[in-house]
Amino acid sequence: MNGVKNIAINTASLIISEVITKIVQFLIFVFIARSLGSVVFGKFNFAYSFSMIAVLLMDLGINYMLVRNMAKNKKLAGDYIINSFAIKIILSAISFAAIYFIFSMSNYPEDTRMIVYILVLFAFLRSFTELVFSVFKAYEAMHYEAFLKILRMIATLIFGLAALKIRKDIVLLAIIFLLVEGAVFIISLVIALSKFLKLKLSLSFGFSREILKEAFPFSLSFVFASVYFYIGSVMLSAMKGDSAVGIYSAAYNLTLAILFIPGMYTFAIYPVISKNFGKFRDRVVLIYEKSFKYMYIIGLPISIGFFMLAEKIILFFYGREFAESVLVLKLVSWFVFIKFISFITGIILSVQIQRLRAFAQGVTAVLNLALNFLLIPKYSYIGAAVATLISETALFALTLMFVSKYFHVFDILKLLHKPLLASAIMAAFIIYLNINLFAVMAVGAIVYFAALFLLKTFDERDYSLMKSLVKIDNGQEY
Repeated sequence: MNGVKNIAINTASLIISEVITKIVQFLIFVFIARSLGSVVFGKFNFAYSFSMIAVLLMDLGINYMLVRNMAKNKKLAGDYIINSFAIKIILSAISFAAIYFIFSMSNYPEDTRMIVYILVLFAFLRSFTELVFSVFKAYEAMHYEAFLKILRMIATLIFGLAALKIRKDIVLLAIIFLLVEGAVFIISLVIALSKFLKLKLSLSFGFSREILKEAFPFSLSFVFASVYFYIGSVMLSAMKGDSAVGIYSAAYNLTLAILFIPGMYTFAIYPVISKNFGKFRDRVVLIYEKSFKYMYIIGLPISIGFFMLAEKIILFFYGREFAESVLVLKLVSWFVFIKFISFITGIILSVQIQRLRAFAQGVTAVLNLALNFLLIPKYSYIGAAVATLISETALFALTLMFVSKYFHVFDILKLLHKPLLASAIMAAFIIYLNINLFAVMAVGAIVYFAALFLLKTFDERDYSLMKSLVKIDNGQEY
């Protein structure tokens, strides 16, 4: 029973922390945009996006691999951590030296270069924090991770807002990010050392080499996904300047913020899929089909809402200075719907054939780079938005093709019409309701789900599956 209780606590903790983290992070970026304008906001987003890509050079998927290995053999947890720290310190030094050399030779202004250096250090330090978080995951004590993630974002929000009120200096804000991460890292390390780890100087070249070797399969997906998510802002900065990045990021950040919904759902179903995949294939097929249906049902009205309410959303959060972001949001709104359902095909591949998921992500990353090179010079942030939409469509098509070929194929068309009709009814209400943003969102959601129930979109198998997913395991194999 204690094991079941721990699973419930860990799952709830991480879900709550993920929701709070995404909301607060979005609010931080909104405040930066409103306080400093599109040009400075563009500088910050460029530096932040670049740091998220740069951290790939020193992370290599190590954190993801450690959770699995330490959970299997906790006696080696200290050896894994100390050798991983050593690997990351070396790779961090090499990566930062290379980045410093490249930017010192570039034409970027001094303040932009300074923000890049600070946020790259922040990203590196955050990777070390995530390394410690892997200890909490391995020991099934994720409530510590959840607490520290919430602490990180709330502290960044409070000190960041205070810093901007005192002095509207983007470099100072970047320093706040770095200092808060440093404090979170120290606290997490103290908790890990006092409760779980006993570190000793057990550095081993052979052990470190094995860590890198085992981490490699994890690194491919991590690298491709991160490049795909953040390369648009980096390329926009290089080709069109900071203002274009700011306009694009204002809309793109909205779509990224909403992705915590499929993220939480896949986090909830992943253990069930993993446990049943080899022994009870029919159950996994049911979960796959129904999960696809649910993400389609949730993602479709969100995309339609973003598209139809784009102007109201942009003006409410960012103000008229970001009016050009309206068209960007209309374009990337459909990225949300496609991303919701590609989460499901992706998680099936990650359980069964990870190399095919990595291949699909690699193709998408290359396609995204090519499209950005072609479209940004002529169409600026509109080109970046189109590149994002096309790339996500390609990723979904590839993952769906692989899942259909190697796992299960079903008639997707049969589930499309009822949510489409409900969405059309919702859209009609949105068009004719002249009320404020949040009121129309609430009414639209009520109308949409009422239409779904009236159309009998959900059957007994839907209700049975959802009960199984939220039910505390009582010893039954599901």
